[in-house]
Amino acid sequence: MSGRIVLINPARHFIANQHGLGYLIPLGLVCIGGSLIDAGFTVKLIDHDLYGWSYQRLIKEISDFNADYILLGHSGSTAAHKTALKTIRAIHHELPHLRVIYGGVYPSYADKVVMAECAEIDAVVRGEGEQTIVGLIRTWEQTNDLRYVDGVTWRNGSEIITNRSRTPIKDLDEYRPGWELLDWPRYSMFGFKHAAGLQFSRGCTLTCTYCGQWMFWKKWRHRSPENIVEQLNILTTQYGVKIVWFADENFAADREVAKHILELIAEADLGLSLNLNMTAADVVRDADLIPLYKSAGVDYIVMGIETLKDKVVTDIRKNNPFEISKEAVRLLRENNIISLTNIIYGLEEESWKTIFEKFKGLLELDSDILNAMYLTPHFWTTQGKATQPYDVIQIDQDKWSYRNQVIATRYLPPIGLFLGVKLTEALFHLRPKALKRLLIGKDKNYLQIMRHSMWVGIKVILAEIFEFFFETKFSPRGSMKVLHGVNASLSTMGDD
Repeated sequence: MSGRIVLINPARHFIANQHGLGYLIPLGLVCIGGSLIDAGFTVKLIDHDLYGWSYQRLIKEISDFNADYILLGHSGSTAAHKTALKTIRAIHHELPHLRVIYGGVYPSYADKVVMAECAEIDAVVRGEGEQTIVGLIRTWEQTNDLRYVDGVTWRNGSEIITNRSRTPIKDLDEYRPGWELLDWPRYSMFGFKHAAGLQFSRGCTLTCTYCGQWMFWKKWRHRSPENIVEQLNILTTQYGVKIVWFADENFAADREVAKHILELIAEADLGLSLNLNMTAADVVRDADLIPLYKSAGVDYIVMGIETLKDKVVTDIRKNNPFEISKEAVRLLRENNIISLTNIIYGLEEESWKTIFEKFKGLLELDSDILNAMYLTPHFWTTQGKATQPYDVIQIDQDKWSYRNQVIATRYLPPIGLFLGVKLTEALFHLRPKALKRLLIGKDKNYLQIMRHSMWVGIKVILAEIFEFFFETKFSPRGSMKVLHGVNASLSTMGDD
């Protein structure tokens, strides 16, 4: 088999990565890379986001590799799309003979629009890619006819053809991540070197209105606990990994499976620090297991609280009323596990009153770290479909990163909402309780991670303030005519 494939993570340069969080491994490309290597292809991964090379250097690396195909994929959704297209066009201009494949969340939902706006793209891989990419390349090695490759949208002359969707992978254990493709010393998390990502499960059992991950992965599935421990052992012994973030939307969706994997990890005693995403409801459900989480190495749990008002919780189809969220934070603190809580501004009509109410609620919630985000109306989500294009005041796709305001607020100008959010973040993290915990905490891992996280947070907030005042421009209401590519696409509207 002769196919030579370059996997590219576009240089999206998000603020959090540049100013302290560090660059996390492009896990989606790593998973696809393992599948391609095991199928007999020759694969190279270029993390352009990490390296920050010029396009000339990137193109030289691809040319020196004698590539036949390039595949661009990203985890940045809408915010990384424009950068991906610029990268594709720059490469195609110099290397027009290469076949170009594009994958990820945004192109999966906007496949026809993407193909129409960028003639350089030969095919879009929709949804999870391990099976689809192997089938696509194997077919291209023999013929130009892709009509029998499920999960692909492709170009046949001037015609754009959408093949039927692919059935979700039943046995995830069959597809290993291609760890050997990574430049390991360059990846970090919260300032800690030797960091890796790993995906135990795909999908989510919830159907939150602002999120599209549960639709992207189709159904909640998971690797076997034994397979996960095997992968963790490989990461530890072969690549010196010390900290692992689990890229799961809902790690503990199944209590018994979660218990089994935690028991196996604790038994393996790999000395890893683990970061999980969980719902507050599952933390409370697992109250008796929280000591097991800690003994397995879980030092950090991210919870999508999103709102502190129970009515809004119901409206967005979450399962964590305020009292549940408070109890989850209490349980984690009792076991020296850091709680990071996501809060979304824009789920209600924001005003100085709502900002103050959120601040008071956050003080009562008393989590360790606050991650304040803005509602971002990706067109494939329920929230996106309910958003009127007229209300969108940020038409530059690069700013659709959850860290920038996108939708107008009736009672606050953008500068008012921005200052309210940043003031909330600053006062929350500087509250006496928080400072006291940073000074006299009893758990070594807790103290170390929290202190690193606070330093990272300060740098990110300062960078965001600079970006807001010097690099952000808002458009008047009514500047956007459509929210997605039925008549026009966001990427072209944001180019000016």
